Amino acid sequence: MKASSDLTSLEEQVALQHTALLVIDMQNGFVSPQGEMDGFGFDLSMVLQVAPRLVGFLAEARRLGAFVVHTRVINDAVQNPPSWSAFWGPPAVTVEGTWGAEFAPGFEPLAGEPVVTKYTYGAFVGTNLASILRTRDIRTLVVTGTGPNICSGDTMHQGFALGYHIVAVEDCLASFTVRGPEWTQTVKNVGIYIIERHYGKVVTSAALLNIWRAQVAL
Repeated sequence: MKASSDLTSLEEQVALQHTALLVIDMQNGFVSPQGEMDGFGFDLSMVLQVAPRLVGFLAEARRLGAFVVHTRVINDAVQNPPSWSAFWGPPAVTVEGTWGAEFAPGFEPLAGEPVVTKYTYGAFVGTNLASILRTRDIRTLVVTGTGPNICSGDTMHQGFALGYHIVAVEDCLASFTVRGPEWTQTVKNVGIYIIERHYGKVVTSAALLNIWRAQVAL
């Protein structure tokens, strides 16, 4: 088996036996019309466009045997960092036990798929994600979901620092802003640029599925 540092090509890095597919924070409060972010005036147009594509990608990835890990962020006055509470104020989005905290339709975890609960943006801080990945000898994180410049972005940055290969699925990542679709696209572009220039590889869902199909066919 090659050392992780020797896995330089995309095909080597995303080998199914050592890859985890992360689905970041696809919760009602963030991605559903009438969710809290929608109520706060955030532009969800990109999320609504990306969500059906991600549902299809997730279904095919499961069929091919991908190891799927879901994350959810919970706002909790006791467990959020003091910096979070000072910035955001009292919990108002994805509060435990509310509809907003639940996974959006199509993104419900299947039996055996771990769910990582986090209390800040990135999925490694204060969670058991590293333990889950270590148990499976995971070397690569394929990242989808919300916030390539926030929650997904922080997760990719943290994962890279911990030694994981990072692969961002560009057409299965969505941003949202309060400044409309053009600004939302710009924000996503910046997040993706930072990943591809400093942290990992950026691919389309179709290209990644083709690689996985070829691996399964061998």
